[in-house]
Amino acid sequence: MGKKQSLNAKRLTKKQVQELIESEGRLHEEFTDFFEEAYSTGYKNQPQVYELSGDRFLFVFDPKGISLPGKGDIYSREYFLREIRWHQKVREDISHGRGNSVNHWIYYSTHKVRLVNQIAELIDQLIECLNISPDQLDFSYKSLDTLSKKSEDYGLEKVQAELYDNLVAYVGEVIRRRVEGDWVIREDYPGCEYPIIGVNQGVLMPINVVWQELDGLEPMNLRKEAANEVRRFSLRYR
Repeated sequence: MGKKQSLNAKRLTKKQVQELIESEGRLHEEFTDFFEEAYSTGYKNQPQVYELSGDRFLFVFDPKGISLPGKGDIYSREYFLREIRWHQKVREDISHGRGNSVNHWIYYSTHKVRLVNQIAELIDQLIECLNISPDQLDFSYKSLDTLSKKSEDYGLEKVQAELYDNLVAYVGEVIRRRVEGDWVIREDYPGCEYPIIGVNQGVLMPINVVWQELDGLEPMNLRKEAANEVRRFSLRYR
């Protein structure tokens, strides 16, 4: 569990955790079992999860563990359940060979590499499905804020199932125009082909941007991740 969204400003000490458990904590056996991890070395990481009053959960790092033993963080019920769903999704993707951005996109993509020849059509479909005014998608970074909000409203699971290629097409166009690049098909090995934005010897990955934001715990922020992708490229190749 990450610290960023915890309700406590500072990570709880072992003493504070014990006081909470004794005063109001109720062990949640299902979630405690869910977070248990067994490693090939034989070591088991066994954090604990307690329900607290006020629709909160207490996550306690493995009391016998190596990292932060017995310390903890408090989360709202809404955020904690979102974290559970995220972990479940990641485990499922990894078990089915979808643990990286390219494999994930290839699995869910409808158009595959034909995407690069259907950019305009895919963007028009995005506008229609998400009920966005065409003038709001002007290929600026700001337009990605609108797209992120509309995608959240539509539901990210539905977006992943129905509009994955459309997001890659639009985000890719924003990036392409920003760096004056071209859509290119890249092949890592037979059966693993995917679209990138190529500039001279450099490569930018709109698939990475979309995957990161579809697969994250935080609300979608395509603008931030697209800007990060361009920034990484600029530092490496410019």
